Amino acid sequence: MNDLRRYILVLLIAVFTVCVCCLTPSMGQQKKQVLQNDHKKGQQELLSDNVFTDSDRPFNVLLVDKSTDNLYIVEVRDTTPGISKKLSVLTGKNGGDKLKAGDLKTPEGIYFVTRYIPPEKLDRSLFGDGAYTLNYPNIVDRNKGKTGYGIWIHGRGPNRTDERTKGCVSLQNPDFQDIRPYVEPETPVVISNSIDFINPDDYKKKRKVYFDKFKGFISAWEKGDFEGYANFFDTKFRGADGLSVKGYLDKKRLLMKSYPDRRVITSEVSIFTQNSTDLMYKFNQLYCAGNLLSYGTKKLYLKMDKGKDYRVIAEEFEEADVNPLLEGYVLSLVEKWQRSWQAKDIEMYMGFYSQAFYSDSMNHRQWKAHKKGLFKGAGSIKVDIRDIHITPLTSRKVQVAFRQSYGSGTVSDSGIKTLTLEGCPGEYKIVSELWRAR
Repeated sequence: MNDLRRYILVLLIAVFTVCVCCLTPSMGQQKKQVLQNDHKKGQQELLSDNVFTDSDRPFNVLLVDKSTDNLYIVEVRDTTPGISKKLSVLTGKNGGDKLKAGDLKTPEGIYFVTRYIPPEKLDRSLFGDGAYTLNYPNIVDRNKGKTGYGIWIHGRGPNRTDERTKGCVSLQNPDFQDIRPYVEPETPVVISNSIDFINPDDYKKKRKVYFDKFKGFISAWEKGDFEGYANFFDTKFRGADGLSVKGYLDKKRLLMKSYPDRRVITSEVSIFTQNSTDLMYKFNQLYCAGNLLSYGTKKLYLKMDKGKDYRVIAEEFEEADVNPLLEGYVLSLVEKWQRSWQAKDIEMYMGFYSQAFYSDSMNHRQWKAHKKGLFKGAGSIKVDIRDIHITPLTSRKVQVAFRQSYGSGTVSDSGIKTLTLEGCPGEYKIVSELWRAR
């Protein structure tokens, strides 16, 4: 009996040991797992080396790595380009950058989605669940004499058994569906021979270099520093209108002399790079000069020269209606002016008036003294404004009229107030004020 008990005990110990060995990784396996976890953690911290921005507006970017046949979805949030997904793709049958129609190559450059084609408008047996068209050839491609058309990012139908495309970027249908929530017209697409990712410290350094260059360009233009401005341009530059670099710069020199007082206000600046040799700035531009006020989206394309410096090789400008932007600046000024009046903050209130202000036979200094006395004896102040009408007069002068109801501890009245503002949007100052009681 004792021998039987000992035999059963030994057998149980042996079984338990085998089970533990099956469930517990070896030291080598444990080390491998730790390294894998560290690698994953490191990957999560890497940022795209192709996207930089100062915009708080969230947007997405597609990156295509031709050397590995991978597509990365980059989500830009709080100015940081995080890698969201990696998907397998097929690219052109032949390697290298696309040069001409029919060369079976996928172009390399910085592009934008132009539209979505639903599957019902395509041959689904070839293109699967739909397609996004790209703006190939872009202005840089055209200036280089590249030809071809119909470069898409599309799904893959059941009849597609080829391992390469004729130049498009193709995904399996489930993967194409994966990218759909991230893509819309004007989504940037960077196609490169190789895509790189860098750590946050290196990313910050590159971001500073790119933005410093951009600020230098805008500053030289705004200050009328023609030599400094011209130095940003490559000898191979071609404008959207076909002008050579000499013709373009001669035109700019004339404008700088004709309108020495100008403001160039930029916003929503995004920077895209490709192969560390191509750089593009995309931004909203408000240009305000003596007789011109324009607004739109500008794209500056730069190429690294032999001296390892980026120079402008092409630019595009898509003009937009300036009036909604102008109205936004005017409404913001009126609202802040109203609040400062109700708060009886004389310094803030007078900050909205130009030193050249003149109204009711009073200049800026006299108006301030007059209003300061009224604030002192008014008690609480309530100003109601409605029915605002904005009328641009010149490129640097705007008139805003509204119904105003005023009430204080001693006075109440209502009527039409008309303010004349002068300056560029965002820098408007009141130069005259007219009140008509009703």
